[in-house]
Amino acid sequence: MSHPSPLAAAQHRALALRAAGDLSAARQLLAEVVEAAPPPYGDDHPEVLHTAHLLARLHREGDDPLAARRVLEEAFAAGERRWQHSDPLMLALAFELAEVAEELGNRHEARRNYTRVATAGPAALGENHPAVRAARDYLGPPPPPPGEHHPAPTLDAAPAAPVTE
Repeated sequence: MSHPSPLAAAQHRALALRAAGDLSAARQLLAEVVEAAPPPYGDDHPEVLHTAHLLARLHREGDDPLAARRVLEEAFAAGERRWQHSDPLMLALAFELAEVAEELGNRHEARRNYTRVATAGPAALGENHPAVRAARDYLGPPPPPPGEHHPAPTLDAAPAAPVTE
């Protein structure tokens, strides 16, 4: 019988604490685990990144989007040293970072991360994945392909009034 990793066990304990109404203790537990993950876990290990993602979500639940942004930015920076932006875990971090950036009013950062999800998400997650749909909804319709021109709308001119003498 295999045992869960120490990070998975910490995630389960944190979720139990949250369910019991102790969000603060859940956040503290995950913060400690992310900061001092035991060997062989490095800061770019998938379980560390999953734990950081959960910590960021709990920060958001605790109405602390600045802490969530910090955790997500650190996790994304660590993850991109090892993983492609098209990796599903990296897309999950990018999506969460986009939502936090929008919540904080940083539209540039939100667009950048939603664009990552809208660009790489369909191949990695599927066209109809909720994150892909949400990113596309945020970004709006894609621009027309180069060379395809749409005429500018014209105002209908009022018919000329007949000339009377």
